[in-house]
Amino acid sequence: MPSRKKRQPESSSEKVPSGLSSRDFLKYYESHRGAFQLEEPSRGRRRPKGEPAPSAEPAPLPARGKKTRDVGSQPGDRGKKAGLRIIGGKLKALKLEYGGDHRVRPMKDRIRESVFNLMGTYSAGRHVIDLFSGTGALAFEALSRGAESATLLEIHFPSARVIRRNIALVEERAPELRGKIGLTVTDVFFWGKELAELNAAKEKGEPVSAAHFRSPLPDGRPWLVFCSPPYDFFVSRRADMLELLAALRHAAPPESVFVVESDARFDFGLLGVEIPEKKRRSYPPAEIGIFLTPRNPES
Repeated sequence: MPSRKKRQPESSSEKVPSGLSSRDFLKYYESHRGAFQLEEPSRGRRRPKGEPAPSAEPAPLPARGKKTRDVGSQPGDRGKKAGLRIIGGKLKALKLEYGGDHRVRPMKDRIRESVFNLMGTYSAGRHVIDLFSGTGALAFEALSRGAESATLLEIHFPSARVIRRNIALVEERAPELRGKIGLTVTDVFFWGKELAELNAAKEKGEPVSAAHFRSPLPDGRPWLVFCSPPYDFFVSRRADMLELLAALRHAAPPESVFVVESDARFDFGLLGVEIPEKKRRSYPPAEIGIFLTPRNPES
């Protein structure tokens, strides 16, 4: 029978001395450790010589920069609750729920405070219509400052659940608002088309009940309309945005207030209304325009 030879380490041509005791072999191994280091088997490409073996630790996620976050107010990290509170009025300092969803862009606290300072007492006694509500923070801020009631519109179901929980927080702090805050989960543009059809039917004298409208609005009481959509809507859906705001202006009672937030890509002149210079503000990237419907609707 052919004699068996001891197998040499594949990474070294040096022979291991024979007849070593276990203790002597360990000493030999320690002094010749490099000869025993076998290359890690690779899966896929062969790792070039000198390249370190891949770490078992997962690579860290890249930090969010301008290209990886929504334009405007920076949302919190996904899965972590971000700080969101009411700034003024009877609900001041009330913490609202906001999970940091990147599809939601709450108006920054400092911008919201500036907007409400710019509006002064416009909130008092009005019915709030919060288009593209997100968290509902704008509507709740207005209710805190004297608005009588509110209609919030949102199509995103997870956001709608957040709004419902925030409504419960508001009603717990201010019981007098119970039953006065409505949430409609719908496509805001479709809602606007329904409103335009209702306007047209009223003008023609057709017997149309406002109850057939998806979200009935109070008659007579001036509105406070917030339009703070994803900024891209002012580009990708500009015609729909203008149609929506036109329908609301046409239906709004006299002395209703509109607050529109966009970025620099939108020309406020397309709204077809005069916005006083003192009611236009720039908080880059946010652009704010505030205007009133005339006291006499025919003017």
